[in-house]
Amino acid sequence: MDNLRLHYLQQLDFPECTKVGLQHIEEYLSQGSQRSGGGGRIPGLGGSTSDNPAQQIAQEFVFFHTSRRPYHQRLSAIQELQVLEILCNHFHEQRDSKKAMALFDVLFGNAGQLEVLCRLVSMGVAVQCKSLLYCAAIWMELQGCTSPNPTKLCKMLVDDYCLLVPSATSVLCGLPHISRRFTCNFMTSVTSLYPFSGDQCPPYALVEMITEWINKDPGLGLVSLTPADKSVIQKTQGRYGQVAQPWLSKVQTPIPGLAHWCIVAPLTQEAIRAKLDNRHGETAMETEHTNNTESKNLQIYSKLNVGIIQTMVSVNPEQSKIYLAMQDMFLLVKTVTGLIQQIANPTENDSVQTALDRLGQFFQVAKGTGGLQCDKGDLSRMCQSLPSNRFLEILQQQNEAS
Repeated sequence: MDNLRLHYLQQLDFPECTKVGLQHIEEYLSQGSQRSGGGGRIPGLGGSTSDNPAQQIAQEFVFFHTSRRPYHQRLSAIQELQVLEILCNHFHEQRDSKKAMALFDVLFGNAGQLEVLCRLVSMGVAVQCKSLLYCAAIWMELQGCTSPNPTKLCKMLVDDYCLLVPSATSVLCGLPHISRRFTCNFMTSVTSLYPFSGDQCPPYALVEMITEWINKDPGLGLVSLTPADKSVIQKTQGRYGQVAQPWLSKVQTPIPGLAHWCIVAPLTQEAIRAKLDNRHGETAMETEHTNNTESKNLQIYSKLNVGIIQTMVSVNPEQSKIYLAMQDMFLLVKTVTGLIQQIANPTENDSVQTALDRLGQFFQVAKGTGGLQCDKGDLSRMCQSLPSNRFLEILQQQNEAS
């Protein structure tokens, strides 16, 4: 039967062979699910491609990496775009999230198709394909949102919608309406992509968009704390190891990364201002432009900081989950300390005091809402290397008195 199906597909022209091939893949997946009682492994899946008809069809009739056709040749750029459209339409029409995830895993469970996946997700954002973005969100969590592959995916989205065509940012703005889970994981990845050091500062358009998301929907940054459907996760066939409940080990949310942006931003801005002050021959127009840019940056990060606090406060204390490790706080303090050391008279510097105020707020709210577990002496150790700050001193006094 397998050879007959493959022979039949080989007789079809492109793009019909791809469309029919996807249908056959889903038939194989459905048959495998029935044989294993609805949640087990498909016979042959995880072995070599030649032993797995679904993988064989994907390689030959979706990605066209192998073919026994005598006239086989690489797809043209237009044909590659057609494949992406076919895939996008297929996921859009698939309303069963379990079946969609099983298909997604066959196509993209291995890292070999990452380039295709990046382009497909970019198209999925443009056409608002909910099913595809949900599968991509699960894939990101299983991989780890800050690991290389999800980060590469999100970099392409930032390039496509924020940098290459700035006017296209409006398309990405609607992402939470398509998939809140994917949006949450996207934010987590981009905070890793732009660690706010040296030239790796996030584009203003990206920060502005995330700020709007967080302020309109405070719970958006904590969506990944909600476990995905176990039956959907099982459709990955254990390809990622013991991942039946990946959120129980180390949940990744965008909160630590976004807080890092807000705390470090005024210090980075201070360093930029110091470099500009040492420049000679700057015109009045250039000075005005620099001041306007600085003012915009300070305002947007102040607004983002408010949104982050609202997000953490929105957590139900009875359902709170840890989303921040004390080690994250110590690493953040190390970064802050390094930046402060480059600033003269830090105790009297407004930017330094703003950063320390935000650091204290972040610690206080995270601990108060159950998102951070720490020992009584952690706060004092955290503040040892920092300049004097009234708010941090008050927190330490309260901590010692409790």
